[in-house]
Amino acid sequence: MTSRSTLLILCFISLFVLVVGLKDASTQLEQKPADEYIKNMEKPDRVLKVNEVVEKLKLKPGDIVADIGSGSGVYSIPMAKAIAPNGVLYAVDIDQKMLDYVAERAKKEGVTNLKTVLGEYDDPKLPVNVDVAFFHRVLHMIERRQAYVNSTAKYMKPDGRIVIIEKNRVDSPDSWMWLNQSDVDNWMAALAFYPAEKFAVFDDRYFVSYQRPYGNSVLLKKKKEMEKKGE
Repeated sequence: MTSRSTLLILCFISLFVLVVGLKDASTQLEQKPADEYIKNMEKPDRVLKVNEVVEKLKLKPGDIVADIGSGSGVYSIPMAKAIAPNGVLYAVDIDQKMLDYVAERAKKEGVTNLKTVLGEYDDPKLPVNVDVAFFHRVLHMIERRQAYVNSTAKYMKPDGRIVIIEKNRVDSPDSWMWLNQSDVDNWMAALAFYPAEKFAVFDDRYFVSYQRPYGNSVLLKKKKEMEKKGE
């Protein structure tokens, strides 16, 4: 092989690596600048039902919770308050500017048990195992959705909960990014996580808590109740 041919091959390889690297750097779908995203997140007409969601989660002091894709901290701050004083809320995002905003917001509200985590595109990079990993309309924004769920599972305590709030796809041109609950159920089942609780809080989206059948899992509690009834 001539030196010219070798040089051409090396150039092609370098170009390929560059293209792949650029793709990896933008794998989150529709990732907007932090300022724009915060503005959208805090629109007064946005239906979030924060208090109802936090109430359904039944968080308690001492819990360790990860708000995955924490955005502007709309849910992070209330959840941190619910698990205070000795619980820890990890606000996870891939945008450091978003995390800085959440940290400053927590400081202004006197929340001292919130920590920020700069996650990766396919891994939340949590520093500890958690009781709850919370996804509010975030999973559909991730390109490698199933891979991200797989990565999250390794940070869960044995009876930890992965909570998903998303929309089902409908027959609409604007619906292609949403996730059918049946798809999420399948991804979770592959990891031995199953729907433990479903909450009818929203009219236009599902709200499901997934658990493994271990420890204090709701799944085991339901099983014991059924056994007592002789079902």
